Amino acid sequence: MFPPGLVEETIKTLALLFPQSDLQTQQWLDKFPSSSNIGLEQLQCGQLRAADRHIERFEFWHDRIVILKQQFDKSRPSTLSQWWHDRRNGAQRYTFWVAVLVLILTTFFGLIQSIEGAMQLYKAYHPN
Repeated sequence: MFPPGLVEETIKTLALLFPQSDLQTQQWLDKFPSSSNIGLEQLQCGQLRAADRHIERFEFWHDRIVILKQQFDKSRPSTLSQWWHDRRNGAQRYTFWVAVLVLILTTFFGLIQSIEGAMQLYKAYHPN
């Protein structure tokens, strides 16, 4: 009924998209109502070895997996929470967090300098 290898590759694709050992995937699937067709059954596809994850090993689902990967690579974090959890581009991640740290430190020391300047001004007009 199906071409040879389609069912096995479909199971491998589900194992790739829904890793069995990933806690976040389990939590995400638990959000769906039990009446839906999505559930823990998708997590029972086993685990793929590193060699089985190569795109060349997928014949039937190759194009769709490539499209998913391209869309994943094109997407960029838009919220602070997404920036916090995004681990795709290490250099960009660390640059962003260094910039955030510099902004926080600049604001903090600017506030301290303003308060100190106000205290000096007050003391200059009221020396007692």
